[in-house]
Amino acid sequence: MTKMIMVGLVCAALCGGTVSRADDASDVEAAIGTWQALWNAGDARAAAQAIFTEDAVLLPPDGPMLTGRDAITAFWQPILDSPAHSLELELLHLDLLGDTAIETGTWAVSVPGDDGKDKQIGGKTLVVWKKGADGQWRMAQDMWNNGN
Repeated sequence: MTKMIMVGLVCAALCGGTVSRADDASDVEAAIGTWQALWNAGDARAAAQAIFTEDAVLLPPDGPMLTGRDAITAFWQPILDSPAHSLELELLHLDLLGDTAIETGTWAVSVPGDDGKDKQIGGKTLVVWKKGADGQWRMAQDMWNNGN
């Protein structure tokens, strides 16, 4: 009888973890969508507040490491004020490790070319997400490259 109860408790714990992991994966995907929408809306401050942890680290290609929401806002706002169009993010892989998630993906942005026609630029991303005490997933570290 004790064995049956233990097996039942183990199964319940494992099943509960699976549902939570699926929920966490969906929540991270939703946060990625929110980041894309706020970027496309051109609001770096709202994006920094909603998407990045307070002490987030931004690792842009060929640039200095930036720490904190104010530095992230200052980095992104001039870019969002430029004539870049529609950020597209694609999630390729997501590893869930408790309250941490590691995202690998791609990004693409349409920008005006020298000939006046839009051209695509893009690259790869590696993002570390952290689940806060409020249950929200936010970027703790964001690194990307330019090019394929």
